[in-house]
Amino acid sequence: MARRPVRVLHLRDSPWIDGPGRTILESATHFDPGRIDYHIGVFVSRSSDTHPLIEAARQRGARAHGIVDIGGFDRHVLGQVLQLVKDLDIDVVHTSELRSSLYGWLCRWRLPQIKLVATTHGWIANSWRRRMMRVADKALLRQFDAVVMVSAAMRRLVPAWWLPPHKVEIIHNALPVEVYGGKFADLPRRPIDRDGRVVVLNVGRLSPEKGQELLLRAFAEAARAHPHMELWFAGHGPLEQGLRGLAASLGLGDRVRFLGYVADMPALYHEVDVVVQSSFTEGMPNVILEAAYLRVPIIATAVGGTVEVIDHSVNGWLIPAGSVVELGRALDAFVAEPERFAVMGAKGRERIASQFSFDARTEKVTRLYERLVAKNARP
Repeated sequence: MARRPVRVLHLRDSPWIDGPGRTILESATHFDPGRIDYHIGVFVSRSSDTHPLIEAARQRGARAHGIVDIGGFDRHVLGQVLQLVKDLDIDVVHTSELRSSLYGWLCRWRLPQIKLVATTHGWIANSWRRRMMRVADKALLRQFDAVVMVSAAMRRLVPAWWLPPHKVEIIHNALPVEVYGGKFADLPRRPIDRDGRVVVLNVGRLSPEKGQELLLRAFAEAARAHPHMELWFAGHGPLEQGLRGLAASLGLGDRVRFLGYVADMPALYHEVDVVVQSSFTEGMPNVILEAAYLRVPIIATAVGGTVEVIDHSVNGWLIPAGSVVELGRALDAFVAEPERFAVMGAKGRERIASQFSFDARTEKVTRLYERLVAKNARP
């Protein structure tokens, strides 16, 4: 008798189609339905199911279920999750954030046969509340059957005595290289004019851990020598108003643009000349994978999983985190030697295509689910 597919419910507690959100969406369309029956459970603020992730999932033909949520801890949310697990006969609950992990763990108190998997993308500790959340998240991880870490660097943040090695799976973020970028994947990049317009792009949440204030100050210095250089920020976040104020105080005017959420990232990458990641911490940044595959030159801080993708001066330019001076020097180097950076950009695509394909990632996750469920199977 053929074994039925493993039934998975992936809980998502975020309104954004960010890096983790895109990974969930891609997973929904990459799993072999003969092996994995994949469902997405999305916390929504209203019962109307109006939610960007739900809409995007349904456009792809994926199964997405709204879980009505009022924020904080809500026993009604737990009841909905439990009912969903029962109705769908779920084998594995997969989580990605503290609240979704908490509800998954509580589900197992009622349904001890389910397996729990968590993916960790990194821990932010820029406030006392964030530090408390980090402690709580790491405590919950000990109760899970498996923890997916998106980079080897993350594994080093959790000692083996706290999270046993047999529970940890290092599975890098990945890119659907067979389709990513569409028409932009093979369009030639425009040559850099040292004396012409140069567009610098930063992508991500506008938040202290991303180092955007330092980038803005470094850009202000570089802009004096390069009068046609521009800096674009793609993303939302709590620092937006502060960054706008800083840009104004530095006299940068319309040379700094705040684009907000950008749906068509490949088109945006095609418009810019260099991507700069200025973060203090990262898990495995999707923006690095995306930009590298589209041959955009990259300047990035040597943090987290970034160093598992970028080799300095080979397929990108690495700098230490937290240095305005180093950021400024890197921008100057890019304008001075654009041809060298273009060669690095081309090698970036080679690295992503050979080592970070989504098909390979999907197979690793599939085997993880199957291995966990097999432990419950009767001989």
